[in-house]
Formats: sequence, structure tokens, C-alpha cells
Amino acid sequence: MGIPKVKLAWRRMKELIQMAEELTIVCDTSACLVFYNRNNGKLVGWPSLEEAQSLIDCYNALPETERNMNADDEESSFIKTITKEIEKKLELSRKAVEELKMDNLMLQIKNGSRMIADLSQTEIEKLKSYASKKIAYYDRELRKQHPNTVAMSHFLRMTMGR
Repeated sequence: MGIPKVKLAWRRMKELIQMAEELTIVCDTSACLVFYNRNNGKLVGWPSLEEAQSLIDCYNALPETERNMNADDEESSFIKTITKEIEKKLELSRKAVEELKMDNLMLQIKNGSRMIADLSQTEIEKLKSYASKKIAYYDRELRKQHPNTVAMSHFLRMTMGR
């Protein structure tokens, strides 16, 4: 046979009160709990009904903007977090699109469908930047796999006279 419902409810209520006491100490704030007793139709308050009513009155006396301040902060914080995640994904997508454009441009140059002389200044700058980043990436990878080899970027600087 299980524990009677009343004893279980009383134990839960005591646990809630204990948690509330701990929170008021740890957070250095005021708190109250109000329970409705269905059996006798009375309210039970912690720390007392008078203190609970006083705290509720203080809360209700606050301007609505101040009362909702914490709720708004949580919501706007959530929205800011989601927005940052979306912005990161968007930036990664933009980079991926730009890389695909540069890969396509390099392929067109290789196949002869585009000539380097026909590229705009912007295309040339983007292509140089992309190629430099790719060379640096492969240089790092080569050094990881073959640490005793001459670095590719060093070789390129020597051959290009930089």
C-alpha cells in the first residue's frame, strides 16, 4: 500500500518551502509561496500569509514594464541567441557560395572558357585571396603529414620573389 495522498502532498509542500528558503538565502532576494488547501478551502502561505500578501502587493505596485522586465530579458536573450546562430550559419553559407564561385571561375580559366585578361579587378582580387587561402590550407596539411618537408608557402615566396 502506498503513502496516503495527503502525506505525499505535505512532503512535497515542505520540499518546496525548503527550496524557497535556500533560494532566498543564496540569491539574497525575497520570495513567497502560496498554497491552496482543497480540503478546507484555505490558503497556506510561506513565510506567512501576511508576508506573502505584502510581497505580492509590492510586485503588483511595480510598473508593468518593470514587472515584465525579467520575462522580456529571457525572451530577448533567447531571440538574440537564435539570431546569432542564424547569422553564423548565414556567414558560413556565404563563404561556401563564394568558394564555389571561385572554384567555378578557376575551372573556367583552366578550360579556356574565361581568360585571366578578361577578369574584372574585383574578380582578380577575390581569386588571389581565395588562392592564397587554399595554398595556406594545403601548406598546413602538408606540414602535418610531412613535417620534414619544405613548406609550400616558403617555396612559393622564393619562386615568386617575395
